[in-house]
Amino acid sequence: MKGEQIKKLRQRIGMNQTTLAEKLEISKGYLSKIENNQKKLNSSIINKLQSIFHLTGGILPMEAKIDFLRIRLKIDCPTQVITNILKMDPNVFGYKSYGFNHYTETYFFSEIFIFSNPNDINMGVMIELRGQGCREYELILEERKENWNDFFWRLYQDDLFGKGVLIDTKITRIDIALDEMISCLYKNYDLHELKRKCEQGLVDTTFRNFDYRGGFSFRKGDRVNKGLSLYFGSRQSPYYLNFYEKDYELAKKEGLSIEMVHQKYGVKNRYEIRLANEKAYLFVEYLLSTGETIEWVARELIDTSLKVFDSDNQGNRISYSANWRMVIESMQELKLTMKGEKPNYEKSLRWLSNYLAPTLKKIWIMDQTFGTDELMTRIQQAELKEKDQEELVKLTTTIKELLVQEEEEAVSSKTVSVTQQEVEQLLAQFLFE
Repeated sequence: MKGEQIKKLRQRIGMNQTTLAEKLEISKGYLSKIENNQKKLNSSIINKLQSIFHLTGGILPMEAKIDFLRIRLKIDCPTQVITNILKMDPNVFGYKSYGFNHYTETYFFSEIFIFSNPNDINMGVMIELRGQGCREYELILEERKENWNDFFWRLYQDDLFGKGVLIDTKITRIDIALDEMISCLYKNYDLHELKRKCEQGLVDTTFRNFDYRGGFSFRKGDRVNKGLSLYFGSRQSPYYLNFYEKDYELAKKEGLSIEMVHQKYGVKNRYEIRLANEKAYLFVEYLLSTGETIEWVARELIDTSLKVFDSDNQGNRISYSANWRMVIESMQELKLTMKGEKPNYEKSLRWLSNYLAPTLKKIWIMDQTFGTDELMTRIQQAELKEKDQEELVKLTTTIKELLVQEEEEAVSSKTVSVTQQEVEQLLAQFLFE
């Protein structure tokens, strides 16, 4: 901690030198010299500063993961993108002669999508991985003994498509989800507190817009809490934050109680960062240029964008919010999780149990009573639709079969032509503009 940082912290909460010096049990003159870097900090003063400004914490369990990824490559061959970028076998992908957003073709394996428009080369090929798609692609990365940073480096490799072809590649969207897990020892953060502080003017933010949603819905006569969602920024802006009660979202989606959600998923809140267009590009560029981790940059983005304060009974700011600092400092322990998930048929089984099983059991009992075999006869005669065939391929393909079969080339050195000064400018532009 440097002197100018202490000065900025003090000024942010409107505290004068006299007050801070009294709290530190030093003279105002001595504090002035510390802030001007004329005196060094000792451990006693550092500990007091951490206590005064609530700069310690880090006790809430947190997890980070990539939850959405969209990449556009100006190339007219989807199979090359599948092979050279995803490192998957194109033969396991299904095909549909339609897409979205003016793309006219879709190649897909479960929730991993490739879109193209062979009639418009300028549209190129687009990779889109939604939440489940990210989890499924992590299986590929794990099998190849890679992580997300390795994948991003691959996008910048020279001559990736061979024959000296240079491809314009743009990461147009990346979402980072930071999940606050249920804590057995400490109280989880209450997002309603952050909402109140925003309304009371106790939050300094770089965003121009703040909004929220919540309330209740009714299902079969029961009132269901939809949970609170907070939005910082505009959905159309390239940098956007969404904090919400993930446990209530899962409870509503799956028809479970909050207690059952906590037991099954162990999650309370989600702090989501959405980056689009130039912000998504700068995010990855900064990662590769500096060697910082995805989770560290995500934490810095949130901490820089939102400063939350506690107040006295008169509404005057007295310090950084102790509860919010606990969340921010807990993010220091973040590790980007790789939780590869193979497509499963749990959804089909739930549908079977809820809607079809009683009828099947009735026919089975009739077969047992009359000595017939109607159930199996009709199952064998049934014709699977295209969607059913796709589902079977998705569920029965092994991880090895998903990978492209190739001789691995030596990995090229991971360098980019960005100077340290350019890196610092990129970060400043990313964080503050």
